[in-house]
Amino acid sequence: MLVKGPVPVTDQATLSQELLRIADICHGCRRCFSLCPSFDVLFKGLDVPEVDGEAEKLPAKVLHDFVDLCYECKLCIPHCPYIPPHRWMVDIPHLVLDARRVRAEKNGVPLREKLLSNPDQLGRLSAPVAPLANWVNTLPAARWAMEKTMGISARKDLPAFHRETFTGWWSRRPRVSSSGSSGKVVFFPTCSVEWNRPEIGKAAIQVLERNGVEVVVEYPRCCGMPYYDIGDVPAAQESRKVLVAAFKPWIEKGYTVVTPGPSCSLMVKKEYPWLAKDDADTAFVARGTKDLFEYLMTLKQAGTLALDFPKAPKSIAYHLACHLKVQNMGYKSRDVLKLTGAEVTMVERCSGHDGTWAMKVEYFDESMKVGQKLFDGLAAANAEILASDCALAGVQIHQGMQRVVKHPIEVLRDAYGM
Repeated sequence: MLVKGPVPVTDQATLSQELLRIADICHGCRRCFSLCPSFDVLFKGLDVPEVDGEAEKLPAKVLHDFVDLCYECKLCIPHCPYIPPHRWMVDIPHLVLDARRVRAEKNGVPLREKLLSNPDQLGRLSAPVAPLANWVNTLPAARWAMEKTMGISARKDLPAFHRETFTGWWSRRPRVSSSGSSGKVVFFPTCSVEWNRPEIGKAAIQVLERNGVEVVVEYPRCCGMPYYDIGDVPAAQESRKVLVAAFKPWIEKGYTVVTPGPSCSLMVKKEYPWLAKDDADTAFVARGTKDLFEYLMTLKQAGTLALDFPKAPKSIAYHLACHLKVQNMGYKSRDVLKLTGAEVTMVERCSGHDGTWAMKVEYFDESMKVGQKLFDGLAAANAEILASDCALAGVQIHQGMQRVVKHPIEVLRDAYGM
């Protein structure tokens, strides 16, 4: 019997011990048997006759695949009865990140991961030539070359770039006078909004100002989650330091950091404190950060959210993004959308995009299998509008269903008739 207590991961040896410890505990539970491909490969590995449930006998390849098939949706956290502070301390998402960190420290970060984990660099290169970049990304020959040289699936729809970035639009936009009677926010747009979906940020500004909120914009850089996901901890730490330094003075002046991206709010609120457990400034910024609809719900509770929706849709099929669910804050986007009077059907399924996982040639087919349950659930709702807080989930849903997917803030802006 393996020990049940956690093993701090410092190198390959301690990583192997911790992986086997977790595998042994999961073998005795199996609540996550149908949750994702990682658990599927783990339990199949445990069930072959030569292993027969003894985690110590698991081949190294099973544990390697368990790590690589994890796309960090983190949905095992609400399923697991042994998450911290339970004495067994089962924390698979962070164990996987530790495994990737150990691998990166030993072997370096592969070229494909370096490229995909730096959305700001891709954006700066692509935005000035956005129409050309987007066209090239549709050419079969170009996509074939990308797949053969970099391992980016030729079949995967990629996010489009915009020549006018969100912060470019903001810098040229006439300032709107606001008393800040409802509150003051620092709007952190996310890399997806900055480079790929500026319309989400524009809608957010409109809705916030419509509700008497004073808005300033700060986009120092990407939050660092793409680095974090591949085990490049030094780069993720640098992102944390830059964002904490940028946001702290605003929070001290009474502003709330607000972001429309579930992964980014999760990163700042939950993962930054994990990366810097004893850093007071990081904890301070984490406490001062909210998801966009989490913030809008505070306006509703304070009685300052406008509730006149002359252009409300009849029905909305709403995808609950994984990185919102694991923040354990309820269903704020759904609840605000319901205030419009629309019939809202919430579908709690992973899209399968999950950062850059779906873009990789070896995982594209699996990503679409993961997403199919979501596509089916959204289709069954037979709604007028599809909505998701996650911009990348929107790309995946569009590919799977060939329907436009809006961010809930765009739906709210339209319901206001703006």
